Amino acid sequence: MYSDEEIVKEVLAGEKEFYAVLVDRYQRPVYNLMFRYTRNSEEAADLTQDAFFQAFDRLRTFDTEKRFFPWLYKLAVNLAGDWARKRSLRWSRHHIVRQTAVEAAAAGQHDQIELRDELRQVERALLGLSPQTREILILRYRHSQSVREVAEAFDLSESAVKMRIKRGLESLRSIIGEERGGSERE
Repeated sequence: MYSDEEIVKEVLAGEKEFYAVLVDRYQRPVYNLMFRYTRNSEEAADLTQDAFFQAFDRLRTFDTEKRFFPWLYKLAVNLAGDWARKRSLRWSRHHIVRQTAVEAAAAGQHDQIELRDELRQVERALLGLSPQTREILILRYRHSQSVREVAEAFDLSESAVKMRIKRGLESLRSIIGEERGGSERE
């Protein structure tokens, strides 16, 4: 199995069919990103395709000493941001952790209900964050990228990313706490 960086080198050497492997590997996270912006499956699919076309066109600018996914994600975030600015749409809900569905299936019925409620709370809380902070948290935790890789993807220093993660998590806790307090009063 080839690493992303080896595949990029092959594509740049003329083996363009290797690019399909990268598309297969990263189509779902890029589509999910686009869907969070558009809330429309057709628009998300179109933007996903655009992101992979742009990445292919700009592949020569990719530094093969770095990881491919953060580079692709940055390109996709920029494309989605451009789309959102053109349409002046608000950010919308998204699903931060799809893997939990597997865990929920193994858990008991009560655990599944609690888990779904907690995920909904996190989703609602994420809407209260700035778009960049939201995407930083998703890239760091859902896509398991290192702080360094997140910093590269957003053109920020590692310390700036750490601070945004810290503040973003604090904001999430605060928003969730307010929701829980509000539901207890009702």
